[in-house]
Amino acid sequence: MSAEAAYLEAMLTKRLGAVETMIGRLPGVAPPIRKSNLHSYVDTLFSDEIALMEMPRKFTLPTMKMYDGTSDLDDHIAQYKQRMFTTAIQKECREAAMCKGFGSSLTGAALQRFINLPNGSISSFASLTDLFVEQFASSRNLEKIADDLYEVQQKRDESLRVYVGRFNKEKVSIPSCNTSTAISAFKRGLLPDGDLYKELTKYQCRTMEDVLSRAWAQIKWEEDSAYRQRCSPRSDSRVVRNERTSRDDKPYQRPRDENTMSERRNTHRSLSKADERRPKSITWPDISNLSISHTHLVGVLKEMGGTVRWPPKMKALDNRRDTSKWCEFHDYHGHKTEDCISLKMEVNELLKKGHLREYLSDRTHNRIDGERNKQIAIENATVSPPKHDRVINVIFGG
Repeated sequence: MSAEAAYLEAMLTKRLGAVETMIGRLPGVAPPIRKSNLHSYVDTLFSDEIALMEMPRKFTLPTMKMYDGTSDLDDHIAQYKQRMFTTAIQKECREAAMCKGFGSSLTGAALQRFINLPNGSISSFASLTDLFVEQFASSRNLEKIADDLYEVQQKRDESLRVYVGRFNKEKVSIPSCNTSTAISAFKRGLLPDGDLYKELTKYQCRTMEDVLSRAWAQIKWEEDSAYRQRCSPRSDSRVVRNERTSRDDKPYQRPRDENTMSERRNTHRSLSKADERRPKSITWPDISNLSISHTHLVGVLKEMGGTVRWPPKMKALDNRRDTSKWCEFHDYHGHKTEDCISLKMEVNELLKKGHLREYLSDRTHNRIDGERNKQIAIENATVSPPKHDRVINVIFGG
């Protein structure tokens, strides 16, 4: 080939390369297919110390999850090292085997990045991992700290077993976690009305093992109760339902007999216009005539056993329920004990049956005794005939 022909070929190749570059920059146009260079298979990104090292004949790359560049590269490198350590590789071949086998654990964008590394740029496994960590730094997970445990909160419909599992999973992802912080975060994440929260508040724990042992004991109790409830025969519930009295089946109602209604109707005064304009309000039985507190009163009711009709267990809390208020009678959040309407109704029923009289105040005792003596005096009084103040004579007929 003459010098002129060689020059023309070089010029055409240069112009063709420039045209391909311009085409590649056009939006929406696929880049032209590149042809492989002759003898490109002999090019390698490893140095001669790595490339010329012969691999063991019985070497087989362990199976592992392929890395595509979207997850944390540090996790993949740690997994790759542990899998490679399980293979029998001679010490002098270990560095070369680690470098040459790393590309087989990559896929997608990570493999493309591995192929495009400059020839002869890798001389050790450390330099290879440093290049990849720098390239895929955006995919790395942020290092977690102990304060991140406070973000783990137990959901209202979540079992204690699931919450403990989520908390432990978050805890093991923290390299150095303070024990006191972990205990405080675990307790803070529990539901405030749960039995485990109350127990951890009463009895302080110094180690996380102690906290988890109490948690697992509570989990066993909850799961056993749920299992017994699922396995209990329906016939038992029917028997219990039939044994309930008529008083338990009906809600509390005020007496509405005819005498009482007639007396009330006769004693009521006529409403004035000012009274008619007042808003009507519902009144409930008053138990302020007792000489003990509401909390002490609930304790007395618990000692009375089956005489007291306890309210049914409330279902799961609504998001709008006030968790800062506690009712001893319902044993649940939502309202205060002194505002509990069910407690007032039940105490009023018990007082009518003669119970709880010993807890009435002295003023109420005197009032009841006075009303009783007045009633006895009325019953014992003799009825005298009516007196005639005047006489009126009437003539009938002619």
